[in-house]
Amino acid sequence: RKAARPLLRLAEKAEADASTSGTAANLAAGTARTAEEQKAARMAAVEAVSASAAGSAALQALVNISAVPSVRDELVELAAPRRVAEAMRGGWLEGRSGLAHWYAMLLANITTAKAGQEAICADENLLRFLVAAYVSKPRPPPRDGYDDPLMFLGKVIGNVCALEAGRKLLAVGEQGPTTVTTLVGELADRARRSDVVNCFRNLCLDVECHPAVVAANPIADFARFLYPWDKADPQHRAELPEALATALAAEGAALTGDATIRHSAAICMIGLCRTREGRAYLRSQGAKEILRAWQLEESEEETRNAIEASIPALQPEEELEAQQAGQATEHANQAQQDQAKPSDEPVVAEALPRVTPGPLPKPDNSAEGEMSGLFDGIEGVDS
Repeated sequence: RKAARPLLRLAEKAEADASTSGTAANLAAGTARTAEEQKAARMAAVEAVSASAAGSAALQALVNISAVPSVRDELVELAAPRRVAEAMRGGWLEGRSGLAHWYAMLLANITTAKAGQEAICADENLLRFLVAAYVSKPRPPPRDGYDDPLMFLGKVIGNVCALEAGRKLLAVGEQGPTTVTTLVGELADRARRSDVVNCFRNLCLDVECHPAVVAANPIADFARFLYPWDKADPQHRAELPEALATALAAEGAALTGDATIRHSAAICMIGLCRTREGRAYLRSQGAKEILRAWQLEESEEETRNAIEASIPALQPEEELEAQQAGQATEHANQAQQDQAKPSDEPVVAEALPRVTPGPLPKPDNSAEGEMSGLFDGIEGVDS
């Protein structure tokens, strides 16, 4: 706290000073006539540059120390998520984005913890500003070695989507489809794709978000980096919707080499299979053919298993329901037979489960390695 508090105050003061000095410099430069007025304009400009440099140094230090969990938690207690987002918004509205990349990185670190996510969700307007800044065009110019200064806001949004309240704010309600659709537009950017697919993974696993996801139609964009177009024969390509096949033929499509993206996308498919609406959407977009071709090329066993788990759910709904009914009857009969059988084995009490303390999973990696139980509660899909 001894380091976090003064650094946070310095960053806020630098942003305020940059605003005041920058405004004064602009006004003076436009009205300066005498030598003294021109000197005052130059001094104001120097002060604005100095304030920006001080803020940049403070924010860089905060980014580094916020990676330490104890410091991150202290920053949340100091209301850093709100203060940082407000400082970023204040500069943005006045036409300044020189520190936006540091703000974004700091928020990305802070929101890896649930308390940080909750702090961002406490102010819906601030959250919507962060989403709007992330998808804004044109983007701020490259700086400090970062081609996309706002790229890290994608991690902030993904972290917020790990929280139920965050998903409801972004994807449930009247604004949900519009917000989710704006995120789909970022899938074309390879540098942002991993974070955006992670957002969709969290949204697709929440059945309340399915209407917004379906309305946004992300599968057409997913196909561009999941469907191995050149390796699929024409007969199989014909199973894709005509509009999608035409787009893929014109623009190209290939299976991405990023294993993390492929795994997150596979979890998206499983998530959408949890509801009738999601399954109908996947069928309409030719997802069964996309998954078939993808599975043949997939090298990661866990991702391949996820694909294999999704494909049976995409058979016609009537067949799926009939299969489910048959399996339910079979399970019931088996249970009756097991009860009727006398057991010669001694009854052993189940051992109590051991609960050991451990760190929470990072929000943007929450689904990796957790394939078991993904189909729990899925309508019409047998686990």
